Amino acid sequence: MKKYPLTLVEIMGVVALIVILMVIAIGAYSYASDASKEKATTATITRLNNALATLNDQGVAGLRTTTTGNAGTNGYVPVKFDADNKKLYFGSTGIGEDAEAVFQLFARNMDADNIDSILDKDGFIVDGWGQQILIRFPGKFNRGGFDIISAGSDGVFGEDDGSASETVPPVDKEKYRNIDGDGEIICDDVTNFL
Repeated sequence: MKKYPLTLVEIMGVVALIVILMVIAIGAYSYASDASKEKATTATITRLNNALATLNDQGVAGLRTTTTGNAGTNGYVPVKFDADNKKLYFGSTGIGEDAEAVFQLFARNMDADNIDSILDKDGFIVDGWGQQILIRFPGKFNRGGFDIISAGSDGVFGEDDGSASETVPPVDKEKYRNIDGDGEIICDDVTNFL
């Protein structure tokens, strides 16, 4: 039996097949990674919403974010968890008259033992992609409650059509849903109101 070496066409065919399989595997990994980050962000938003609702129920002062100082952000601000000084901040504003008691109550509701995984280097609460999660109180969509939003995987708030702002979440529903069509979500933002 005579052995023939592989032809160039056969080698190219094998290489093409390997490349196709790698593209499929990388796409599946990317999708699974993004889905995992979205689930982690949803869990963080749920924990944050519960902790903030507890503060509101306890009558903690200073929770309102829709003040004139936050006009350029549509009332949305990041939440900072300052473990060293035992303070909680909305943007640059400290929350509550008894800052340490507010901090302890918030920490207890956020499961402080595991909070380091959702904080950036400056102590701001972040999503699965490492971007700051923003809150608004009172909410535009959750009347009497908190609107909490992450920009999602693309880092852009609202519909990704070139008109969206990277730093300020829109307060118009049409930036989140296809109002004229079937009402489907048209952006990848992760929120507690969509």
